[in-house]
Amino acid sequence: MNYQEFKNYICDAMTARLGSDLKIVLQDVTKNNDIHLDGLTILTPKCNIAPTIYLNYYFNQYQKGKSLDEICQSIQNIYEKNRPSQNIDSSFFTDYDKVKSRIVYKLVNFNQNQKLLERIPHYRFLDLAIIFCCLLETSPAGSATILIHNHHLQFWNVTKDDLYALAQTNTPHLLKYDFRNMSEILNEFISPADESIILGEECCPLTLYVLTNQYKLNGSACILYPELLKSIAERLKCDLFILPSSIHEVLIVPAPGQSTHEELTRMVREVNATQLAPEEILSDHVYCFSRETGRLSM
Repeated sequence: MNYQEFKNYICDAMTARLGSDLKIVLQDVTKNNDIHLDGLTILTPKCNIAPTIYLNYYFNQYQKGKSLDEICQSIQNIYEKNRPSQNIDSSFFTDYDKVKSRIVYKLVNFNQNQKLLERIPHYRFLDLAIIFCCLLETSPAGSATILIHNHHLQFWNVTKDDLYALAQTNTPHLLKYDFRNMSEILNEFISPADESIILGEECCPLTLYVLTNQYKLNGSACILYPELLKSIAERLKCDLFILPSSIHEVLIVPAPGQSTHEELTRMVREVNATQLAPEEILSDHVYCFSRETGRLSM
């Protein structure tokens, strides 16, 4: 079964499973870094929001031996877990006074998102771009946001400087940062049966800290939070190497340390090439934060 046949089968099978009162739509969805995925959207009558499930991942699972029935059951489970129970009143988006308290920013790669950046307000930041969205809701399971486009600025009669000023206040407040040692995070994955095991420096010989937000979604933007990197550098009493491990988090390494900038750059590029989904890659470059000047540079 090729990919087109696979998509057709899944659409027909999910219609049979969920009933004809639900409408199943397959559409091309452009994700971060101009990555195009096939999104299966399940529409509920009289409801203006719907979960979208990407089939590209499931086709890879099918090629590795997962049965079609298992795949359909997995998709059904995701739908039932995330099935919307009510409409979202999108009319509020026309009222800037209602929107402005929910405007936040996130980071994407500048070069890999050129088509998108033509349509949205943004700022160039190193090899990245700061973009803006309205945060509807966020949880560990996912987030609901509306990306802000250029035409929204005209409708609201505001500038991108206005958006940035709001986002600088809103984002740290709505998406609080989380900064921890990597060993501490790894210990959280130890099962109760192995609770006597404590992971230390021997399992993670490179001193690593993880910086993200409380929801672990688009947490790389925490490097923009006012004075945050400065406070971390003061706490660690050194300059910092910032490793863009994904759009969701960055790793922080004290500098100078056990590894050079070149070694850390090779590590980031290898992880991007072998471990991350293409739409989750932020950058291949390692950044440096100066404790003395408070500046972040490439």
